[in-house]
Amino acid sequence: MAETGSMSDEEEQEKQRKSPAENWEHEFGISPENIDDLISLADLFIKQKKPEEAEKVYEHILLFEPDNSQAKNALEELRSESVPRWHFTMLADTNRNDAFEKAIKKHTNRKTRILDIGTGSGLLSMMAARCGAKEIIACEEHEGLFRAAKRIVDANGFGDSIKVINKRSSHLEQGEDYNEKFDLIICEILDSGGLGEGVLPTLRQAKEEVATKNVRIIPAGISLKAQLIEIPKLHQVNPIKSISGFDLSIFDEFRVSDTYTPLNLAIQEYKPLSEVFDLRAYDFNDVNDYEIDFNKPEIDTLEPKCIESGQLQAVAFWFDLHMDEEDTYSSGPGGELDHWLQAIYYFEQPKDVTQGDRIKINALYSDWMVRFRLP
Repeated sequence: MAETGSMSDEEEQEKQRKSPAENWEHEFGISPENIDDLISLADLFIKQKKPEEAEKVYEHILLFEPDNSQAKNALEELRSESVPRWHFTMLADTNRNDAFEKAIKKHTNRKTRILDIGTGSGLLSMMAARCGAKEIIACEEHEGLFRAAKRIVDANGFGDSIKVINKRSSHLEQGEDYNEKFDLIICEILDSGGLGEGVLPTLRQAKEEVATKNVRIIPAGISLKAQLIEIPKLHQVNPIKSISGFDLSIFDEFRVSDTYTPLNLAIQEYKPLSEVFDLRAYDFNDVNDYEIDFNKPEIDTLEPKCIESGQLQAVAFWFDLHMDEEDTYSSGPGGELDHWLQAIYYFEQPKDVTQGDRIKINALYSDWMVRFRLP
């Protein structure tokens, strides 16, 4: 099959009017019932980096042959590549799910208008619908997740009470996507380091453009916690230098520097060098109205006290999740929330420390990340 060239505007409009199967027959001469050629067409779409088109082909094949293992396995692989595995561990985190449902129940009634940002599976929106909210808009920019969420919502009988929209929250339009501004926003877009999924700019925009003056945010905020640690096994590859007597420093070009890595400290060999200390806390109901740029971070200087002697190789940090004024849960080692890991920021140049020392450390804050420096 030859690759097609660019289309005119008229041809593009005609393509939009046709079903996918009609387009494949028109463009490639493939019968909608010719399974072997459809498999080849899906392979072509994958090579052209058009996974959505390939997915449509596999879905079409399975309508004709539900037991076609090649199409089924390929479709599952495509979908799994586009949706990170942490979605599954997140849904398996019962404490997290229960914490959100408790907060949603507490702050939802039959007058509540709710925006669920980054709905994923639609779980939190369905919790809100079960509480009888007046209007629920669940937005999800990932097309595959959007389609899955819509099917899940419909399958659970909430199709009339939850509107699932394939948009970022910043692209919602009043009158088209929703009626009145929202008085409750559910916004669970938090990574292991707290800020890495863009919760601050997302809420800043949402509060300014789509929320009522007295909007409530669930969760209400996070408080970042940190600890100085020695973690020799993993520090030897962050950055990578000598391994088994060989210089592998060139391989370090495949590592992203000046960032943190998610890690489950509970299953790692490491030594705490300080007590747990506080970083910044964020009130999501009162997000600062200005952006903190990555290249112009705000800097806090801290001086945690060493409880052990050793080599300071990294900072481990995590967050306390404040659902509201009453309920708080921890994503730290041994905390209630087990699907979030701990964030580990490695120092390129470690530092020897002694028990009782006060270690000066700079925390660099931007909207999306916390980084650290040893001055």
